[in-house]
Amino acid sequence: MMMMSRWAASVLLVSVLAGILAAVFAAMRSDWATGLAALIALAAAWASIWLVLREHARDRARLEEVTELSTRRADQASVLSHELRTPLAVIQGAGELLAEEKAGPLTEKQAVFVHRIVDNAVRMHNFSEQLLTRARLEAGLVSIERSRVDLRVLFRGVVEELSEISDVTVVLDAPGAPVSAFVDPQLTRQVITNLVNNAARSESAGGRVEVRIVPGDDEVMISVSDGGTGMTETQRERLFSRFSSGRPLGNGTGIGLFISQQFVELQGGRIHVDTISGKGTTMMFTLPLADPAVGRRRR
Repeated sequence: MMMMSRWAASVLLVSVLAGILAAVFAAMRSDWATGLAALIALAAAWASIWLVLREHARDRARLEEVTELSTRRADQASVLSHELRTPLAVIQGAGELLAEEKAGPLTEKQAVFVHRIVDNAVRMHNFSEQLLTRARLEAGLVSIERSRVDLRVLFRGVVEELSEISDVTVVLDAPGAPVSAFVDPQLTRQVITNLVNNAARSESAGGRVEVRIVPGDDEVMISVSDGGTGMTETQRERLFSRFSSGRPLGNGTGIGLFISQQFVELQGGRIHVDTISGKGTTMMFTLPLADPAVGRRRR
């Protein structure tokens, strides 16, 4: 709309200048009728310009209002996240000390309750972080910081960390030479963490989640597979909607998948899902191997 307004204003400005010249020449020839017609046309052109510029100003005002609203929402989410993280950190820390029996031995029933406290404190901490990330995404405050990354090294670290805290077996399948990609390591790490955690929640205890890296000519395909319950067609269609997890109600918020999709697309990749109800799910996403900025400069 703004581009059209500027173009229209330029055309009308040329028309006004032409009208001025026509009026001047007509007056010089004492052709007052023609001069009057030119002045009328000039007034109409000026009115059109004023309308176009007013609409342009309104567009800019609306854009500034939306930007300010998005930033305000991100700030509010940041404050909320901070206010949640502080007490949650205290609860989690105290729970972990109790679980380690620093304050004395626990009965079997007490240990169960303490572990529930710690697990739910960790869940709430992760949820507050996801809310903050989503708000920053919607406000356009997430920036891409690319660097050359060995994806096998990056993902191996994630798999080892998640294997220690998960009830399922998490393995990395990445044979062959190192896979070097020009990506944002933090965003990519968050994507693979979200997808593995989501797959682990779909698996039964003792199940298996497999992360696979398949390099191509221009991009790399990463997949995360589980043998869990899979999804129905309806769940699949709503998978990347905010607050839709693809699992039964109460088993997740879905924010992690929404964030993963945004992080992949910000880096120029795509994310897909292959699932069969009762047979498991494979989440796949691509990332470019080369620096997109280099390609743009060459063109």
